Amino acid sequence: MNKRIFTLLLSVLLSVIGVQAAEPLDTVLARLDEKISECLDDATRLDEGLSLIQRALAMKGVQQSKLYPVMLFHEGTYYMNSGDMARCKQRRLHLLQMLPVADYPELSISVPQDLGLVYRREGLCDSAFYYYDVALDEALKQNDTEWLAAISANVGILHFNLNHFSEAARYLDRGLKYVRQVDDPYTQLCILQAYGATKLSLDKPAEAKPLLSEAYQMACEAESPDWQVRCLTTMLKVYNRLEQADSARYCVSQGSELLQQLPPRSINAIGFVTARADYYYEKQQWEQALRDFQTVMAGNGSGVKTASIFERMARCYGQLGRWREAFCYMDSARIEADTLASEKLAAQMAEFNVKYQTMEKELEITRLQTQRTWFVFLGVFALIVLAGLGLWYRQRRQRREAEMRIATLETERKRIAKELHDGLCNDMLALEMQMSDNVPDETVDSLRSLRQQARQLSHQLMPPEFSHLSLSQLLSQYVGTIDKTTTLSATFTATPDAFDESWQNVPAKISHEVYRIVQEHTSNIVKGGTASLLSVSLMRSAPDHYQLCVVDDGQPPAADSPAAGLGRHTQQDRIVSIGASSKTYRQDDRNHLELEFSV
Repeated sequence: MNKRIFTLLLSVLLSVIGVQAAEPLDTVLARLDEKISECLDDATRLDEGLSLIQRALAMKGVQQSKLYPVMLFHEGTYYMNSGDMARCKQRRLHLLQMLPVADYPELSISVPQDLGLVYRREGLCDSAFYYYDVALDEALKQNDTEWLAAISANVGILHFNLNHFSEAARYLDRGLKYVRQVDDPYTQLCILQAYGATKLSLDKPAEAKPLLSEAYQMACEAESPDWQVRCLTTMLKVYNRLEQADSARYCVSQGSELLQQLPPRSINAIGFVTARADYYYEKQQWEQALRDFQTVMAGNGSGVKTASIFERMARCYGQLGRWREAFCYMDSARIEADTLASEKLAAQMAEFNVKYQTMEKELEITRLQTQRTWFVFLGVFALIVLAGLGLWYRQRRQRREAEMRIATLETERKRIAKELHDGLCNDMLALEMQMSDNVPDETVDSLRSLRQQARQLSHQLMPPEFSHLSLSQLLSQYVGTIDKTTTLSATFTATPDAFDESWQNVPAKISHEVYRIVQEHTSNIVKGGTASLLSVSLMRSAPDHYQLCVVDDGQPPAADSPAAGLGRHTQQDRIVSIGASSKTYRQDDRNHLELEFSV
């Protein structure tokens, strides 16, 4: 008994004075990982999860732990779940740079997949498709069926929202095959409902019916009113198209009952009321249709076609003998239709305006190049002043001319990039889908490879990241691409760190031109084929002063090489247009390009 009391007192004493065995850092982080995952899965415990994440990241030596990328991933997940997409995107882009050395294969799928989701929510569909493709390729490499199902569903739904119904059907069909191999009811429900809606949009209601029926059954088993209403909305449209009156009435009855459990202005509630209004309208039940149309119009931001709704409301009022209201709503329909027509005209005018501005800039360049006359003033003092003014004006004119040439070049880049992406790539995709089963797989694979090359060329001409990344992030991503896609061993360093918020202070125009200078210079290095090492560094030497250095170990370019032609001319124009200074030299068997600029 005395021995037990002594042992108990000793343990209490040791805990008080802090004498305890040091636990390995990875063990502590692994335990925190489980707790953080539980918190992030519960919307009511997000703040608790953030506190645990901050505690883990503050631990000494955490950056050397193999679980450090996992903690960064949790941090990005917290920001996504709490609705802070800007910080989530920043954390995911930072983590994306670490993936090649991180030993977590699942992160190489989930990180680009999350980036696709973030860019989709921001409306940047091209970037969303790019990162979804990265995630899908990685999931295929790892043969991860569950991820293949989820990503295929996301890509299919994104195509559906863009009215690319054939592409949506292809991805959703693939996702359905994958999801039936795993136990993931939620993803299966999402795919079935979206696939049914896609089949209906392709005017295949008979094929949509079994998909939606299965989805509705799953929603009932899950006791989810929200998903039940979503399924019934599309099922009502299917039964109307198939002229199955009894089934349509069942959808109206069930949906109306479930509607009481949803927020009245939620997307799914407004969607069902819109479908029910169309049903009543087709059945000539004017009062019920009018009531639903009024509910739809009260749910602002629901994405309905306003002109069509106004026109139908006008007819309802007319059938009820309320001619004044009928006239008012018909006039509103006319005004709304004129507004839509004006928007189309404005889009056309914007395109013509770009072409006109390009022509004006070319004329301005010609006018400036022919303006060579100078007035001569008497006196030594006047000559000195005139010389100074002439030097200032010449520099200013050279800068304006360079800016105009670059602006014209960028406009043409955008046009070619758009033609490649929206024209050639889509035509090749259509050709790929039209190929019959008896076409050899090698031919289909070659066509798919050509389409991917055209897509990559489009992104090189006008990367989608220009609008939302800082200069350091742009260069980091570009140099990383060179390292992965060429034989060069390419590295990028930034002082301060590439993801430091201070890089946001560099204006977009200067970031754009510096990026293009690096792109042109490194392209010449790659084409030369004699270099094996490439180093790009970016440093802030003062609050508003920056220095860029590009070093390679290749042979110096000959005076008559392509690098001395149009490319170098354009590069010099870009340097002049941002008021920068540059020098090139060879030292220690290395070629150096140094660029200094101010903001």
